Amino acid sequence: MTEFAHRISRGIFRLLLPLLAVGQASAELSMVDRSIPVDPDGAVADAGWALGRLNKGDSMTNASFVYPETTTPVRLYLIDTGVAPIASWSEANPNLKSFRSHLVRATGDPATSSVVAHGTQMLSLIVGPETGAAVGTPVHVVNYNIYPGTTASTTLGRLQDAIFEVLEDHEANPGLPSVLCIANSSSYQASSAFLESLIDDAVEAGITVVVSAGNEKASAASYIPAAYGSKDGVICVGASGTDNLPWVGAGGSGSNTGAAVDLYAPGQNVRTLNPADPRPGNFSSSNGTSPASALTAAAALIQLSLNPSFTPAQVEEALTATAYAPVAARGASATALVQVQPGPEADSDQDGSSDVLEKFFGSDPANPAVKPAPVLLSRVSGQARLSFNVAADLFNPADPHVLADGSTWKVRISDDLKEWSDAVGILAPGQTNGDQIPVTFSVPEAGPRVFLKIEVTPPPVQ
Repeated sequence: MTEFAHRISRGIFRLLLPLLAVGQASAELSMVDRSIPVDPDGAVADAGWALGRLNKGDSMTNASFVYPETTTPVRLYLIDTGVAPIASWSEANPNLKSFRSHLVRATGDPATSSVVAHGTQMLSLIVGPETGAAVGTPVHVVNYNIYPGTTASTTLGRLQDAIFEVLEDHEANPGLPSVLCIANSSSYQASSAFLESLIDDAVEAGITVVVSAGNEKASAASYIPAAYGSKDGVICVGASGTDNLPWVGAGGSGSNTGAAVDLYAPGQNVRTLNPADPRPGNFSSSNGTSPASALTAAAALIQLSLNPSFTPAQVEEALTATAYAPVAARGASATALVQVQPGPEADSDQDGSSDVLEKFFGSDPANPAVKPAPVLLSRVSGQARLSFNVAADLFNPADPHVLADGSTWKVRISDDLKEWSDAVGILAPGQTNGDQIPVTFSVPEAGPRVFLKIEVTPPPVQ
């Protein structure tokens, strides 16, 4: 049996069409095609309130999470504690492409550290299975462990040393859009010209910087590195509670607020993997601006994977533009919540097919009785063939993969649904039939199984 599967990637600027087709062939061609609607691959039905709020900022009950499946690899620099052995849960997320860890130590520091809880939880909120917002994005992780010994205490000097090492690594390993997540800060009001200059250098190098606002229930502008959230490309993140208001904790703690805070994200009883045993299904929780900044770093990684040419300022602008802002004016209590959008949301006729999908295939986004024709998959003379329609007013024969509205599309291929590459094949448009052009795309079969997906990417946000 030869199996074919067809999907369209889902992302903030991508489109998902969940179709499955199975072709069977004997020595002489005989074929059965089936197009079966299925649920999005990037869905966690019981994701907890925090991830649910990232999808629907206005819903106090949503606990499901649909994440975008993106394709461009990105890099996460995580300055934190160490991370517990990650084999069990990195295997559960094939998009965690690599992991490196470096110790950052001052003179006289021990060479090892047993402090791993915080870093493990933060990483799980970014790429962990069932708890990570960027679980559908290929991420390379570099962890800088700045907490020596056995206590969760470090110094500004070690943080500065770690940022310097990030800059060196980024220069030595170019090519991957990068996010630096600093989910820790000083609890003393302070300023540091050297730290500020290092953060400026990171932004200038093209690294998007995400910092936590701090948990002193005061003005973030008085604490470092939160104070530098006023800079373009430095995203200072406050914590929101289940009520969408700034989080208030026990003992006088609570999210810092004020003009330095750019965005908010869930920071109350946020579900993470259990740092003592980080594996799928084994959970713990975290409070404060640390989990909020980790979730925001995940959203920034998704944006960079979708738009790898974005500058740090453009990443910040995109996250701000898509944030959920409460309708009621709340003055100093206002929160703009980070959102992770699973894909184009507009569905004018509410028929289950997004407007972008219907426009690409030449369907009618205003008529619920008219849906895109199924994509057909077949095996013909040793080739896997996709047959589908493209809107005649979008298709450009001179450059067929660039549509008239600036969108682009391509076919990608895999033999295991994990590793994907651009498919090299033959594109053959047919004669225009009304508002549509029939198209076939054929690729040679290289093994007993082949999976094909079409990716449609609208133009980047200007």
